[in-house]
Amino acid sequence: MTNARSDLSSQDLIEPITPEQGERPVRVVRGDEGRLLLRHREGDREAFATLVSEYRAPVYSYLSRCGVDPADRDDLFQEVFIKIHRAAGSYQADRPAHPWIFTIVSNTIRSHLRKRRVRQLIFAEPATEQEPTDSAPDGERRAAARETAAFVHDEIGKLRLVQREVVLLACVERMPLKEVGEVLRVPVNTVKTHLRRARLALAGALARRRGEVTT
Repeated sequence: MTNARSDLSSQDLIEPITPEQGERPVRVVRGDEGRLLLRHREGDREAFATLVSEYRAPVYSYLSRCGVDPADRDDLFQEVFIKIHRAAGSYQADRPAHPWIFTIVSNTIRSHLRKRRVRQLIFAEPATEQEPTDSAPDGERRAAARETAAFVHDEIGKLRLVQREVVLLACVERMPLKEVGEVLRVPVNTVKTHLRRARLALAGALARRRGEVTT
């Protein structure tokens, strides 16, 4: 079986478009990812373009929730899919492709965040990320729901990175815990522990926001 073609430029592979605020992630049907990867490494450029298109919203959402600055997301999105392109030859067809893809996404984000921390320590860069505001009129219940969603989003960002990743993969990407463990390279019991602690932390934060007493 041949390796993925190496004559594709990043421009050929990816035309990143940041999803609209609040867009719901989309997902290719389970199993399609693997077939697209196999077709891609046999030289089918259309297959890879389809894979990029279907994973655009989930990957951008993951970048956002993991704390990647808006200015860095397009570049990191391209880096992720260039890595997937180059690594396609190592994909094993008998294994699920979704966790394989998100392993690359997760590792790329971790590397980026480490480099960002080093730059901040050396150059003392001030924090610049700002959450966009939405001033559009809406019903009271919808406005309250948006405020709660924004609050939870912020609280997820305060979790330890590994807890944040577990929540995003298990609750947003809807991965089985076994696949989450494969992506993060930790045992399933460790995944369960991180997920339980993250949910307790988020529940506690919501309770405090509502003025409830927690024990």
